[in-house]
Amino acid sequence: MAFKLLSALKNQHLYSLMGNVVSAFFNLLSFAILVRMLAPGAFGEWVLFLATYTMLDLMRTALLQSGLIKFYAGVPEYRGRKVVGAAWYIAITLTLVYLLACGILGFLAPSFLSPVWQQFMRWLGPMLLFSLPFNFASWLLQASHKFDKILQLRVVQNGSFLILLCALYLTDYFTLPNVLYAYALALAITSIYSLFFRWTQVRTIFFRTRSRVRELVVYGRLIVGSMLTSSALNYSDSFIIRTMLNPAAVAMYSIPQKFMEVIEIILRSFVATAQPAISAAVNRNDWPGVARAFCRYTGVVTIIIIPFIFIAVLLTKPFILILADSTYLPATDVVRIFLLSAILYPIDRFLGVTLDMINKPHLSFYKSVLKLAINVLGDILFIWWFMDIRAVAAVSVLHLVVGVAFGYFCLQKYLHFSWRDIMRLGVWECRNIFRKVLTKLGYAQNSGTL
Repeated sequence: MAFKLLSALKNQHLYSLMGNVVSAFFNLLSFAILVRMLAPGAFGEWVLFLATYTMLDLMRTALLQSGLIKFYAGVPEYRGRKVVGAAWYIAITLTLVYLLACGILGFLAPSFLSPVWQQFMRWLGPMLLFSLPFNFASWLLQASHKFDKILQLRVVQNGSFLILLCALYLTDYFTLPNVLYAYALALAITSIYSLFFRWTQVRTIFFRTRSRVRELVVYGRLIVGSMLTSSALNYSDSFIIRTMLNPAAVAMYSIPQKFMEVIEIILRSFVATAQPAISAAVNRNDWPGVARAFCRYTGVVTIIIIPFIFIAVLLTKPFILILADSTYLPATDVVRIFLLSAILYPIDRFLGVTLDMINKPHLSFYKSVLKLAINVLGDILFIWWFMDIRAVAAVSVLHLVVGVAFGYFCLQKYLHFSWRDIMRLGVWECRNIFRKVLTKLGYAQNSGTL
């Protein structure tokens, strides 16, 4: 029965979910090792550096990923080569700009950088270069719906970093610079893996055309702003805490982010399913169908995450001890504030997704900018007044509530729905999912397969 059920469940959505789960699992193990082996100050510097790397990588991803998938998926081979070649040309150009800028900051501007950040900046450009091939491969694989191969890349990247961290621990070479080298090596290993299996199509760069390059840049600009402002929320928290408090406070503030990853896994998986459903309804001009899809997905994810929130709030301290150690128990209140606010995560995310799908990405961008402005100003004022990271968590709740209110008001102009519709359709969808699972289990049992 088990094998038959697993076989029936094998599809691109399951592989996508597995990829997110595997990444979160390996990242959690790596996080647990780092938080125990590095001093709080050093760990805080690492968290901020990793956030800086992620922001730069996200700019590259936002500019290219959506456009590459949009213009490459389902097109003739000759046209696909031109699209991929143009994307490679843009990616390499942007990465060279990163290398030059980071090199200048690392080698020529040491007066306003600490020794640790001088070394970080010298390695930031090479790390972005090392990660380019496997990131590009993952975009192409996503466009081709080959999520099983994306899963392989995530296992190689996160697994190799975890193995290297264990090697540093066993050989007693666990220092912040060596952690940096291990991360860079893990990126390089993953890119070599993708190049070996020819998933990157790097040779298509010779087929690029100026029109395709322009097409990708124009389309990508629409995505970059919204994605960057959304991702800048956590980065601005870390940067302001580091500037106004200390690196140890950044390390403390990183604890709730790990709790949020469980909810993010669920959200990302449902968003991947919701986007084509909402888009299909839009293309049919079925606006009641768009409203139903929005309400259904928002409601079901909200209902699903409530038990996780409840359990995590009750067991916050034991989970912190498992994740880190008693040094980080002062983060308990911050974790609980984030967990309680997470009940608004689904509607906030699906408001943005639905605005994008109904061709109103500028409203989604305005929502993100509004949240970021409230977050930055609120962080500065609240830390200045209270000198406590719990104040930063309170600001995060504030910008989330304002963002939901703004997005709800904007979407109401185009779709007719209510809070009651969200919960009613969410409950209906949960029952439907449960019924389908029971049906599959019953089918497997009746088949006589053990």
